[in-house]
Amino acid sequence: MELSWSSLLTESYDVLWKMIIRPPRSEYALENLGPIKFRIGKLGFCREDFQLRNDRGMRLECSHYCPYPKPSKPVSIPCVVYLHGNCSSRLEALDILQVVLPKGMTVCSVDLSGSGHSEGEYISLGHFEQQDLRVVVEHLRRSSGVSSVGLWGRSMGAATSILRAAEDWSLGALVLDSPFSSLPVVAEELVNSQ
Repeated sequence: MELSWSSLLTESYDVLWKMIIRPPRSEYALENLGPIKFRIGKLGFCREDFQLRNDRGMRLECSHYCPYPKPSKPVSIPCVVYLHGNCSSRLEALDILQVVLPKGMTVCSVDLSGSGHSEGEYISLGHFEQQDLRVVVEHLRRSSGVSSVGLWGRSMGAATSILRAAEDWSLGALVLDSPFSSLPVVAEELVNSQ
């Protein structure tokens, strides 16, 4: 059977776009997020898992790491929202807990749509993810225990943070680890890595 140039190009195109918008999904068990209650030094913390719905009706799986036990008087403290890269999940946030939590801040991590345990089939490398982030930030701002929100993003999460910050100037801080500045360059790098 001889392949035509047209079918060869179509198959190549299918492979290319799937590499970009449907990278391998990060799979993990909830136990991998760590214990519900834990200590860092002498300080106690807990993980509160929750779900939100994005504007497209997809369920987003989230975890909020907070001081434990809760203070007897309500206290509002800053929250850092951690945003993962394109082939990853909220598990990435575990790497920053030991740095952020003892500094008197909370950490919220989210499986962006199309990633981890959240619903969605595809990723958009920032476009739809920044809309997911808006939903998370709005939820945190309505929470009585959050005084301000900062973002810490890696790769796709950094691009998502930049897109959200362009719309929301009241964000307290940004930590941007390895953002990309050009989608065509990212696409080319993904193709060349295969």
